[in-house]
Amino acid sequence: MKSSIVFCFLLVLSCAQSEQEPVEGERIISLSPSITATMADIGGLTFVVGRSAFCNVGDMEIPAVGDLYEIDYERLLLLRPTKVFVQKTTAGIDAHLQQLAQEKVFTLHTWELDRINDIKLLHDDLQSLLGLQDNPMQLTLDETDIALPSPILVMTPGSDRGAGLCFGKNTYLDDVLTMMGGTNALRENGWVSLSLEDIAILNPAAILLVSDSSFTVGDGFASLNITVIPFIHEDVLIPSSKIVNVARALQQKLAEK
Repeated sequence: MKSSIVFCFLLVLSCAQSEQEPVEGERIISLSPSITATMADIGGLTFVVGRSAFCNVGDMEIPAVGDLYEIDYERLLLLRPTKVFVQKTTAGIDAHLQQLAQEKVFTLHTWELDRINDIKLLHDDLQSLLGLQDNPMQLTLDETDIALPSPILVMTPGSDRGAGLCFGKNTYLDDVLTMMGGTNALRENGWVSLSLEDIAILNPAAILLVSDSSFTVGDGFASLNITVIPFIHEDVLIPSSKIVNVARALQQKLAEK
């Protein structure tokens, strides 16, 4: 069955190429908003011919070919990519993408993007893969005497009753908090969903609510009698090389408290 699917994909590709000019130069499809945002940061968007439905930087006229979980393979192949970039998740990489890469239809490049070092690796790899200026990503923060509340729970606003998604250990915002000398209230790894009752039991010194757009702190948080620090930045929820700007803005925000 898989062989038949691949044959059909290759047939579509062959027909498309017979009607168009041969591929010249890199043609990138990015199936990750984080990867696309990093490509924008390094000046690599000119190579992008296809994007995920959730990519919100660059030319929105660039065709969307799906996301990590659902891919329009006919559209993807008609775009004749030379490389496909994917973010690794716990669900793994789509088997059809891997099979097409094995058939040398394109080369497949994948990255984990959980932590700051993962983002640095992505940034530097993309510069190398695309032949761009070698300018390694640097994330440094000013030395300050900020007296941070300890520990801090870092999370998205969520709903008034349901709270949001929390950033546990070994996540990129946990790394940023650690760089500032802060302590994460969560000891679990990864992203954790907590109810307001869970937060009350955890009883952090402060809650840092992070969002990429304006929001209202719900009454549920107010009822916890815990200091809430809202932080809004358009790139805070996407683990890309723009985390450099996020970290500096967050340090400035916390210095004001």
